[in-house]
Amino acid sequence: MIDILIIGAGPSGLCAAKTFLQYNPTSNIVILDSHSTVGGVWSRERLYPTLRTNNLYPTMDFSDFSMKVIGIGRPGHHITGEEMHAYLTAYAHHFDLMKRIRFNTRAVQVHQTIQEVAPTSDAGCWKVEVEVDVHELGDPTTTVTLETKKLVMATGILGVPNMPSLKGGETFDAPLLHSSALGPRYQDVLQNPHINRIAVLGGSKSAYDTVYLAATTGHKVDWIIRKSGRGPSWVFPSHTKIGPFKAWREKLVTRRIFTFLSPCILPDHSGTHISWIRNFLHTHKVGKTITKSFWKVLHADTIRDCRYREGKENNDKQFSVLEPEHSPFWYGTSSGTLNYEQDFKALVTSGQVTVHRADISHLSPHTIHFVADNNETTSLTVDALICATGYSPQPPIDCFPPELHFQLGIPTTTDSLSDEEKAIWATYDKEADEIIAKRFPQLIPPPPCTTTPTPTPTPTPTSVPIPISTSSGKTYTPWRLHRGIAPPSPTLTTTHGTRNSLVFLSMHSNITNIPRIELQCLWSLAYFHDKLKLSVSVSQQPDVLYKDIALFQRWCQLRSPLGHGRQYPDLNFDQLPYWDWLVADLGLKVRRKKGVWKELVSPYGSEDYKGLVGEWIGK
Repeated sequence: MIDILIIGAGPSGLCAAKTFLQYNPTSNIVILDSHSTVGGVWSRERLYPTLRTNNLYPTMDFSDFSMKVIGIGRPGHHITGEEMHAYLTAYAHHFDLMKRIRFNTRAVQVHQTIQEVAPTSDAGCWKVEVEVDVHELGDPTTTVTLETKKLVMATGILGVPNMPSLKGGETFDAPLLHSSALGPRYQDVLQNPHINRIAVLGGSKSAYDTVYLAATTGHKVDWIIRKSGRGPSWVFPSHTKIGPFKAWREKLVTRRIFTFLSPCILPDHSGTHISWIRNFLHTHKVGKTITKSFWKVLHADTIRDCRYREGKENNDKQFSVLEPEHSPFWYGTSSGTLNYEQDFKALVTSGQVTVHRADISHLSPHTIHFVADNNETTSLTVDALICATGYSPQPPIDCFPPELHFQLGIPTTTDSLSDEEKAIWATYDKEADEIIAKRFPQLIPPPPCTTTPTPTPTPTPTSVPIPISTSSGKTYTPWRLHRGIAPPSPTLTTTHGTRNSLVFLSMHSNITNIPRIELQCLWSLAYFHDKLKLSVSVSQQPDVLYKDIALFQRWCQLRSPLGHGRQYPDLNFDQLPYWDWLVADLGLKVRRKKGVWKELVSPYGSEDYKGLVGEWIGK
């Protein structure tokens, strides 16, 4: 029997194992990963030459293991994929985690064991079916079942590629792949002498990365952004000017003074000496004017920084097509940084990259057919098509029985839900919408997601954000987790020994991920041992928990409807309040800076939480 089974050897899975072992070095902890190396999205199999983090050195350091110590990274530079892989490998060796990892092993299904145990029992209650000897492009050779007392799902939200279903795809007769396969397919696609012209479908940061890779490897690139879709995302330089000062964008959003400007529904743990500022900015007439002006200026500055409106030549107009249709206020982390060695705009204005705003009608051999505005079809002949179309809301691992998906707060296809199941959350969602609309009416209604003219919805508390659907046409419910980590049912259920025995890590998107990962791992440790300092006992008032989950989830949907918020927490300017929330649950000191001024204007990072695990253990 395994004490703790962790699925995923990426940053979250490795940090979780390190945190749990720091508390109990004798725990029998096993980590599973389908790759042959550590790193998750930074595993060696998924790397390609131009892959870099959106973050600048050293903001990807864990608080207790510096990149500087092992000679990785350079100040002011984006960390390369190779460096991230090397760092995470060194992290695993440093904390003696390698011997606990079973590589080339993919978890495919989770079963809840039904057995009668005492409410306080720690009896094992999860069985996980795994495929052994899995390879990136091969078939598994063995299937086995593992049993564990506690289960950590550290797969993150990049597990199931959202590959579009394109009519005629089977006749394309050329490489047709998702951008997640760029690592394993780099040689046979990007280094293939017979492939000269590559089409890229998508408008997100992964599309930018794919376009850049294809262009800088000497290919002519046709970049297709659906006309009926959300359009391109914001991708901007790592720094911006605020008055006479040059500000680091990534650290801008973790300064408490700037988090106050965001309409955040999370509890304010900043302290009475400065919390009045948030209240003033969102309730007072003058404060509201300041807040509105800030977002207007930020929008204008971002357009300036991205150079969308510079130049009047035809090729400059090609680049201006990449300007998103709405303020960055609505996009959450569905954005990125221009982390490239070459000037991205020059690739477009030089003609190396041609941008097409069009919908694909169908494919035929080596040809992409578009639907034109006048209902006439135009075509494009290419040697490969790479779909940078994001990831599906479909969970990467199935749970059995199927109704567990709904009970655990995991995305579930809406057509599989009964009317009773739909009604369970409908009441909580409606109440949450009313709270949000009253406090922050500017969030309702959200902006439309397409360029197609649509009627402006009535600004009522029950306005519904963009639905969560896949290329297959299936619509999914969003993630509904306690603090974005723990499922609502096992938090309360004790009849089958499932109390506090399952957590999900990194079902989030943040600009600065490492502090969030460390705090989620420590929160999970406290949760497993029932040591959280919650303001209300959810076992005595379960209704409070569901209301809390609904409020958080609905606010995420309304706050970042053009980002990932409609599916899972997508926190940009609101990530620091989320970190505060977790630290407060742990019963530890929330405000980590020395002095009021530093607390207000100094950016937060991993260094502010150094030693936090030891603090919690000592407490």
